[in-house]
Amino acid sequence: SGVPFHLHGGGYSEVLHGCKRWFLYPEGVTPEFQPDETALTWVAKRAHAGDIRDELLQCTIKPGEVLYFPSEWYHATLNIGPTVFVSSFIREASL
Repeated sequence: SGVPFHLHGGGYSEVLHGCKRWFLYPEGVTPEFQPDETALTWVAKRAHAGDIRDELLQCTIKPGEVLYFPSEWYHATLNIGPTVFVSSFIREASL
């Protein structure tokens, strides 16, 4: 399971059990993906075929680790086995 590419405000994600693989593109970089394509399908079709942009950042977070994801960064996730996690979003101040 996981979440396909999307973007929103910044936040944090912490894994409590299992592992979560992250795929992130910096603000202003749009990954090539189909809106109805799952993260697993994207990995199988693109990442393993070398069909990814140079700007892609990847990591796997494990229990007790926290990832900060900046606002407006496209990201997708894949749970590696049964995974429990908590995500918190940062409320950006109004100007």
